Formats: sequence, C-alpha cells, structure tokens
Amino acid sequence: MPLFEVDIQNRVVKSKFSQKSIKGRQGDWYLEKLYYLADSEEEAKKFAKNEILRRKIIGVSGRRKKELKREIEILNIGRII
Repeated sequence: MPLFEVDIQNRVVKSKFSQKSIKGRQGDWYLEKLYYLADSEEEAKKFAKNEILRRKIIGVSGRRKKELKREIEILNIGRII
C-alpha cells in the first residue's frame, strides 16, 4: 500500500453560501501536510477531507456553530513510497 502526502488548506467561513471567513485565527487559511496509507490518490483525498471536517470549531457557542462551515482546498497530492 503506497504512502501519500496531501497538502491541504482550510479555514472557517460564516456559511456555505457567503464564503466570508470569520475573524480570528480559525478564519485564516491554515496549511497542513497530512500523510495516509491509501490505495489511490482519491482515497487519500477522501481521508484528508474527512479528518478536517471532523475537527471541532473552538470557542463558539452551540447555536452559532451550526452557521459556521469549514472551507477545504486540496493543493497537492503526491505519492511518497
């Protein structure tokens, strides 16, 4: 099974439709490199998106959390081994 490196960036936005970032650290683009053992690039991409979407949005009340969404962009996927 090959090892893939996924370059991904994400931020928290006000809603799915407006795409306006929130104020503070979580509203800025955050770049990460994630590593996955996967059968294909598509599977590695799916693993990365699921991991980012499961993360909690910190410091926001419960009612407001429902209005916020994560915007995710995959920049690059490369096979390491």
